[in-house]
Amino acid sequence: MGRLAVRSMGAIALHDTGGQGCVESIARRLVEMLDLQVPHVSSEAATALAGLARRHPDTIAVMSAPLPRALRYITEPQGKASVIFLLGEYGESIQEAPYSLEKVIDNYDNIADDGVKT
Repeated sequence: MGRLAVRSMGAIALHDTGGQGCVESIARRLVEMLDLQVPHVSSEAATALAGLARRHPDTIAVMSAPLPRALRYITEPQGKASVIFLLGEYGESIQEAPYSLEKVIDNYDNIADDGVKT
């Protein structure tokens, strides 16, 4: 149920069907979900944020601060890959991005899931 709810929030923001200000509001809620101690919810939130950043690049300012921290705590491959994408694609506006990605590169051989490596 949690995955479906987060995906639905992402879909509403992605298609901008929630009215004025909904995209930024949903982006803020998804950012809050990154710090939840529920792995599947945090992973889905990261994936939704990656899609949202592609469609609405102006939302990266809302999501940039917690991404380096989220990379340490998200354990599911799809969510981790989404955070790595966001750090790499929008790293110029995220101060900690190079340092977070450097840690990923240093531990590349230890990453078990091919979905994160590709």
